[in-house]
Amino acid sequence: MFYELSYRLKNISGEDDVLNLPGLEIIWRAKFGDGQGKTNQTSSIKIFSHHGTHIDAPSHVYDNALTLDDFKAEDFIFDSPLIIQCLKGDREKIEVDDLHKYRDDLKKADCLIVYTGFSEYLNSRERFIKNSPGFSPESLQYLIDNFPQIKCLGMDIFSIENIIEGKPKGWPGHKAFLKENEKRIVIENMNLRDILNKKVDRIMAIPLLIENEACPVTVVAEVNERSEGRL
Repeated sequence: MFYELSYRLKNISGEDDVLNLPGLEIIWRAKFGDGQGKTNQTSSIKIFSHHGTHIDAPSHVYDNALTLDDFKAEDFIFDSPLIIQCLKGDREKIEVDDLHKYRDDLKKADCLIVYTGFSEYLNSRERFIKNSPGFSPESLQYLIDNFPQIKCLGMDIFSIENIIEGKPKGWPGHKAFLKENEKRIVIENMNLRDILNKKVDRIMAIPLLIENEACPVTVVAEVNERSEGRL
């Protein structure tokens, strides 16, 4: 069984009224019914690279760092994902103690996906963005120091760190997990409700492999319906 862990972009198009970020715009070059007798339809897609469920590459926060085209498709397929539940409220932090309790499972994981429950406020955009929980830099350094084989960190919150707090500090959360020349990625704003309490065998999240710092992505989980999950 396969589950989509991304939000469909058609459902969150338009300009963000909280951060004034651009959304999704389809620009038609040729369209049936436009009075020009077109025999096919062609278009361009204009989209903010951090729109919706998306991947951050190291170049998002470092100059001259890895971009998405430095990765191979296989770098976005994870055969030992670990899904954990760490419920957090407004601006609360995911700390070392929250992760340490899963240390035995973390040793076997190549991808960590964290459900905070804060995605229930997705439609309350100002709260979801400005009051989002985040990972403390210490918790991310704990992952890097103790579980270097984990190359992907996903979450149901807007960002790996609260952006109101992180921006004036130079994004310490992003920099704690992403390193300039290491193939490590972050997947932000995931839809995780459908896989809670399920055994996820594989995560696939292949973006456009372009010379860019980020890209919206469709994330797919392969789930073993015959096994119970680890939450």
